[in-house]
Amino acid sequence: MYLSHFLLNERPFSISPDPRFLFMSNRYREALAHLTYGVEDGGGFVLLTGEVGTGKTTVCRCLLQQLPDKTRLAFVLNPKLNSLELLATICDELKIDYPENSNSLKLLTDKLSEYLLECYNKDLSVVVMIDEAQNIDSEVLEQIRLLTNLETNQKKLLQIILVGQPELQEKLAKRELRQLAQRITARYHLRPLNLKETMAYVLHRVRIAGGKKSLFSRKSIEQLHNKTAGIPRLINTICDRALVAASSRNKIQVDHKIMQEAITDVMEGQKHSDTLVNKPHIGYPKFALLASVVVAVFVAAFWLGQQSKQPQINETKPQSSQQVNQSSQILSKQAVDSPNLLVLESDEIESSPVTRRSQATLVDHLLGNERWDNNGYWSMQQLLSLWQIDYSPLSDGPSCPFAKGFGLLCETSIGNWQQLRQLNRPAVLKFSAGLQGEFWGTVQSLSGLEAKLKFGEREVSVGLDELSTIWTGEFKLVWQAPQGYQGELKLGDRGDSVNWLSDQMRILGADQLSTSSVFDQSLKLAVSEFQRQRSITADGIAGMHTILMINRETLDGIPMLQE
Repeated sequence: MYLSHFLLNERPFSISPDPRFLFMSNRYREALAHLTYGVEDGGGFVLLTGEVGTGKTTVCRCLLQQLPDKTRLAFVLNPKLNSLELLATICDELKIDYPENSNSLKLLTDKLSEYLLECYNKDLSVVVMIDEAQNIDSEVLEQIRLLTNLETNQKKLLQIILVGQPELQEKLAKRELRQLAQRITARYHLRPLNLKETMAYVLHRVRIAGGKKSLFSRKSIEQLHNKTAGIPRLINTICDRALVAASSRNKIQVDHKIMQEAITDVMEGQKHSDTLVNKPHIGYPKFALLASVVVAVFVAAFWLGQQSKQPQINETKPQSSQQVNQSSQILSKQAVDSPNLLVLESDEIESSPVTRRSQATLVDHLLGNERWDNNGYWSMQQLLSLWQIDYSPLSDGPSCPFAKGFGLLCETSIGNWQQLRQLNRPAVLKFSAGLQGEFWGTVQSLSGLEAKLKFGEREVSVGLDELSTIWTGEFKLVWQAPQGYQGELKLGDRGDSVNWLSDQMRILGADQLSTSSVFDQSLKLAVSEFQRQRSITADGIAGMHTILMINRETLDGIPMLQE
């Protein structure tokens, strides 16, 4: 094996659907978002299709990892079953007891219905996921549709996810299956990777496997994408073969020659058909004439090119040292801005150690093996837990309306570390990992020039200067607003929130104020004085920043970003 040769912890290009290796390209993020939405919607069908090897099963397994504990799952891997066998398989997966050798559809359906009602009463969700669903007979698909008729007045009791190749879409377009097609609440077709995504995909898998260096040259990746058309399974097989070949030759990087050999080994049949099929026969005389013309044109072009370059070489030769330094600076800047430049030729690798740290190692250091939170749902779960609120993205819906039921409002903004310090509340931050996409994490505290963050169960401390290289500046926090608050409290306003503000000002030292539900001049002066003492803009208007400061001094148990 090549693991010790390349200092890897495990094989980076195994074809098993390990969610840890899921590369969150834009396509994968969209696919996962569609599946998540379909599951959250509660009932009916969710459809995921894609060509062979595009990563459908891996996306599904990633979704399964994100399902809450209150979900019961039946995962059907072999759909070439009749209606009775499929129902029995679903019952087996859900551990539903039924008489052995039962051949009654009604009995199995009744058992499943009883189980679903029992789960509903216990506030549990039931999901059936069927892989390779293009192999299901139309009659069986109709039986599956009938299962979704099990419902209460409020919701469907069963959620079904169909995963399959493009033929599944064609099958569902048939007239006899139109009722099923109309019940699909979310659908997505997973497409292959483009060239930039292929580069990032290879880099990502090497990094997850523990690799610290670029194991593939840029030219080799371009060859790989050209031959595989961005199909992840083919990419994995060829890259694995290429690493074996490189290690056997004591090479530290796969170059284009080794990659070509690996491509030939893996795709020999396809390569053979590409070269022999549909190629017109060219007779020897015509071929010889054509070859002579091509050679003549090539020689002429080469000679002209050399002539045009000669004066330029003579002019630039004395400045070559300066140009090399400038080129190195440009390469360093481009490498920071563009993660795909981490896939370098071997003679470029040693010139960019800072790039590897900022683009590759930092994301690994933050996330480890935790889930990639591309939509912020799970980071909001962490944030609300700091307020002692239990929240589940799948069962409780969008986070901000849910938080409002506890008297908390959401605030989304673009800012910097100083603004976060002033607001002084934990927040979820949006990070950019270049071609790998964006992800969210929860900042729990700031101490000096260091931030403490949480990603899933992983807590990590990182310097602010380093974290700033991937933070987009976008953040979201929740804060406790007074009852009836509709926006900034200012002169002339009235209501419960103004009454609350007057009470707080008296608690904080404005003894001369009288109880009033009207924002009058005396209350404005009291708010202005409070703001002036705390170095807040003294405009006499109580907005979010002022109310956050009031809450900090009058309420106990509020989570703070810094004490």
